[in-house]
Amino acid sequence: MSISEERMFILKMLEEGKISSEEAARLLEAIDPNKGATDSSSGFKAQQKRANFSDEVSKVKDKLNEWKKEFKKNYSQKDFERAVDEFSTKVEKLGKNLAYTTIGVADKLVDFVSSFVETNSFNVFGKYKATNRVFETADVNEDTELSVEAINGHILVKKHMDNKVIIRTTVKSPVDNADEIFDFSKEENKIALKCNKIGNISVSHEIFLPAVKFKNINLVTKNGKIYVEDSTAENFEAVTSNSNVDLMGVTGDKINVSTKNGRINFGYIIGKDINVDAINSVIEIRHLKTSNLNASTKNGRIFVENVHNHNDDPNINMNLKTSSAGIKVNMNDMEKRGYKVKAQTTNAEINILIPEMTYRNISKQMASNFVEADSNGYDEYANKVNIVAETTSGNIEIVK
Repeated sequence: MSISEERMFILKMLEEGKISSEEAARLLEAIDPNKGATDSSSGFKAQQKRANFSDEVSKVKDKLNEWKKEFKKNYSQKDFERAVDEFSTKVEKLGKNLAYTTIGVADKLVDFVSSFVETNSFNVFGKYKATNRVFETADVNEDTELSVEAINGHILVKKHMDNKVIIRTTVKSPVDNADEIFDFSKEENKIALKCNKIGNISVSHEIFLPAVKFKNINLVTKNGKIYVEDSTAENFEAVTSNSNVDLMGVTGDKINVSTKNGRINFGYIIGKDINVDAINSVIEIRHLKTSNLNASTKNGRIFVENVHNHNDDPNINMNLKTSSAGIKVNMNDMEKRGYKVKAQTTNAEINILIPEMTYRNISKQMASNFVEADSNGYDEYANKVNIVAETTSGNIEIVK
């Protein structure tokens, strides 16, 4: 993606109100420092009034529309993936170059990348006829394994009162080949809906599950969001790219979630072992019961709030890692627990707001900041919370 196209993206973000003129100026300077000096002198300085900046936006509106038309005209799956990958690389570069503004800008960049690759944004598949299919199974039990794939489309999962699995699929393709695009199989305790073609197609699913604990639930898509509510499985996995993963009321012994260039949102989740793996993404987790939480991303903040023990496990272990963004943990903890914290960042501050802590190690060398602390009498506590938080160019705040 050329610098001129990147400038269009930034101006579009400004036009839509996703970033301020000051942030736009910094972004423009980051992608092209030499040009930035010129831009600063010609009106891209942070101090410039928004009205003047809007004049620049107006100048590129026609070019932006032409680029979008060209994108749709020459669209192919390969080109689409290349454009997305190149832009996400630039996002990572911008996150590193904008250390002093990342806490605000990183979130907005993530939102913009996600909206950029949302297929409806460019209406890539809007000109294709939609073909609908419905798949049903017999009654399922707790040994059932469910595996569903989509591509360039979403996966939505909801609960219903029936004891069957119902999948409503929508296919958009330039040719009438819906039945050739996917394979549906239902063997004993195994349900699978797979995509066997890629390219200029969109496959989306709406799935209705009964109120039983599945053995495995595996959901995979690309360029589409995954939304799941009120589902239970021994092993739960959701994987997408260039879009969001939203889980609400999901329960599992093991929960694995992954995305790139999107948001991960958890609410009211119960999972003994939870792993979140992301790139250029924001992670927000609220109302959680767990024993082990591992959350890793880049160029996006991590926010964790209201964490409780999983069943009878006395310990909570959290390992949180990101870059060019902040980490905040708000336990909302009224219980008597012992805390052990290890936190490290650069070019930013560490605040541990937990009473009665002993600081074992405090180090500030150059731009690096490191704190290691535990509750007084930590070993004597029946219930313990262990937190490891690591980032760069972002503040770390841990609150009891």
